[in-house]
Amino acid sequence: MFTHTLQVRFRDLDALNHVNNSVYLTYLEETRIAFMHAHHVGGLHTPERGTILARCEVDYRFPAKLGDTIVVEMQVGAIRRSSFEFVYKLYRQEDRKLIAEAKTVQVCYNYILNTPIRVPEDWLQQLKAEQGV
Repeated sequence: MFTHTLQVRFRDLDALNHVNNSVYLTYLEETRIAFMHAHHVGGLHTPERGTILARCEVDYRFPAKLGDTIVVEMQVGAIRRSSFEFVYKLYRQEDRKLIAEAKTVQVCYNYILNTPIRVPEDWLQQLKAEQGV
């Protein structure tokens, strides 16, 4: 399991003083990028070998507020021929209150040919190594 910590910023808030639902996509993106860099999955994007975000699901459980520290726990989900899933749980660090659950699907993509590609073998090895943890 990969863990990433985020601090709720003032700009993350909506008119009701809790984190706006759209900001959670940024939290997931920051976690996903940190994971990919740490595990050398997609970290060296080239026009021939990158990823695109194909799907994102978020279930909101409890509002986060200014000053909260959010812990994002992420695991590798299903791995397919040209895509892979990340599954997330977001908690408030102070009391482990579940704030949100999410899933994203990343598709491996060749930007020159404008087409999906197979998950590169080196990425596949890293993803599989993290999948069972």
